Amino acid sequence: MAELTAREIAEVLLGLRRKVLKIVLIIGIVWALSFTVVTDYLIIRFQEDLLPKGAKIVFIHPLEPLILKLKISLYMGIAAALPYMGKVVIDTLKQRTDLLKDFELSKSKAIQYGISALILFLIGISYGYRIMLPVFMNFLYSFAARQGALAYYTISEFVTFVVLMLLVFGFVFELPIIMFFLVNNDVIKYSTLTYYRRHFYVGFFIIGAIITPPDIFTQIMVACPMILFFEISLLVIRLVLKDKIKS
Repeated sequence: MAELTAREIAEVLLGLRRKVLKIVLIIGIVWALSFTVVTDYLIIRFQEDLLPKGAKIVFIHPLEPLILKLKISLYMGIAAALPYMGKVVIDTLKQRTDLLKDFELSKSKAIQYGISALILFLIGISYGYRIMLPVFMNFLYSFAARQGALAYYTISEFVTFVVLMLLVFGFVFELPIIMFFLVNNDVIKYSTLTYYRRHFYVGFFIIGAIITPPDIFTQIMVACPMILFFEISLLVIRLVLKDKIKS
């Protein structure tokens, strides 16, 4: 392996510094805009749409609402920087290692993958926000009410829980684009996915059991979309990549 000269090392560090500064800049700008414009609206909407009737929101530390707002804004900044961070990681692996030496992704394909992933992520969030979370939150509230408990959620715990669940549903709905990408780029074979189909089903129900209360109805509401998207993914792959599958 060829040794790097001092000048080459300096160029690498300078390029890395520029990329890190660009990531920090993206995060900082989105963080500031979210903190100023978006975060308060989201927190209020979460309470209006998802807080069960009879439950109350409280805070127990003087800085809790401010810290929550800073955290949510930071998460949004990191999310905005993720596409560029992914590009940096892929470029670095291709240039400095042999892991992705045969991997080629045109700009048009990257845009297509990115738009598809964004649409599926938003659909997943919508499903979680409009269908799953209202049922989930009311189930948890009624379960505690039957035990004689009063529901006083701290604002930090409530909002953090909602955001976490929305992220879970968003990433669940990314399954089709992930599977298509892996098969299309020869990372995994189509036959492997079909061979382990039943194992995937069991895994989906395990995930549903982990992130939902011990209630078969809510577990099914999580697992069924995953199974549906898994089967849709297999169908799309079979139709679009039929030549690759046969070869």
